[in-house]
Amino acid sequence: MRLSKLVIFGFCAAAAVAAAILAGQADLDGGSSALGTRSVPLVPISAPCRQADHTAVDQLATFLNRNAPTDAPVLERAIHALNIARRHCLYEWDRRGLEDYEWLNRWVSEHS
Repeated sequence: MRLSKLVIFGFCAAAAVAAAILAGQADLDGGSSALGTRSVPLVPISAPCRQADHTAVDQLATFLNRNAPTDAPVLERAIHALNIARRHCLYEWDRRGLEDYEWLNRWVSEHS
């Protein structure tokens, strides 16, 4: 009796995995062809986010011109923070994005 339950469970698990794989491949195939034929619509970025981004990029460019050997970890963290801030603004989470830009400004100022 126990062996038959194990066989049934194994068969059901195998069927579920096979169905998931087939369903996933269908979505991947459709998604990859859709990416080739469609363009992603641009989301309008708010004016405060755009201004904060320009300010942050200018600040980072000034920091890059200094180019000291010890700046690499600071730049790496700053670029990561810039990407996060941009993503928050892209998702229309302006308040959070502007907080990220403020943090970035403080971080670069402290290490300049």
